[in-house]
Amino acid sequence: MKLIEEIIAALSSQDGSLTDALLKTKVLLHQIGHKELVDWVNNELNGYPGKTELPSYRILPATIIANMSNGAWKADAHPVPLGHLEENNRKKLELARMDQSLAVLEKLVENPKGSLQSPLDMDFNGILGQSLASGFVIQRAWRSISKPSVAQIFIQVRSRLLDFILELKDQIGDSGSEKEAKIRAGKIDTAGLFNNAIFGNTTTIIVGSGNQQNVANLVFKGDFNTLADYLKQQGIEEADITELQHAINSDESAPEVKENKVGPAVRDWLKRMTGKAIDMAWQIELGVASGLMTSALQQYYGWFK
Repeated sequence: MKLIEEIIAALSSQDGSLTDALLKTKVLLHQIGHKELVDWVNNELNGYPGKTELPSYRILPATIIANMSNGAWKADAHPVPLGHLEENNRKKLELARMDQSLAVLEKLVENPKGSLQSPLDMDFNGILGQSLASGFVIQRAWRSISKPSVAQIFIQVRSRLLDFILELKDQIGDSGSEKEAKIRAGKIDTAGLFNNAIFGNTTTIIVGSGNQQNVANLVFKGDFNTLADYLKQQGIEEADITELQHAINSDESAPEVKENKVGPAVRDWLKRMTGKAIDMAWQIELGVASGLMTSALQQYYGWFK
């Protein structure tokens, strides 16, 4: 298929336009009957809106830097120690969401010198200043993000998209017409190929089957606080989250957990939550509800390989 060959050529050449490859991928996905997968392409081209969960390659490490003073002495652009913070809060500060469009990111790293700054709200000044000695107080604080880390986003997008296109080509063969390509694509797990290539097995963003299920990629293994934060964002009530925590604790020694399966208590919790989705007591589609709960729990247990 000529369009697939054009995308491969653009992605495999250093001089090939990534934007051009993404636009052609958008056309390709429509042609083969998988327009539900276009959301990722649109987000890369236009930026990720609002609180949309980001792919792992768009969550970058950051250093907290601040200007501080104690009246007699002043220190500008000085690293701030975060050891006094709770682990969950520290992780949130040390990770930066890069949700801008690829075009904006390209502009930000056009000059390779220096680093990018993401200002922190003034409310953080007092909390961060608790670790400072000699009466120093923070006047302004920000995340510092290295430009090479940002530039790596372009490489990740190019490489992951190329993986998908090459795998798709292998699966559907050298189909000549658009109609034939659509028929062949319908006989394979195109959405699965896409998810595996673009998001990988270590993230929990799932796209396909007519729905986009966004599961937090900041749910850390064994960290219930991050799991609870994500479930709250999905509209799950505090009482249900507390019940889940009790269920997880109850299943700690269950043989199923050792086999990478949920234990009986968590399984009962999932059934109750599925019932809420059916009865509309939880305002979310049943198919989406099942997928996001399962994926979030898999991430918590560390079952993504």
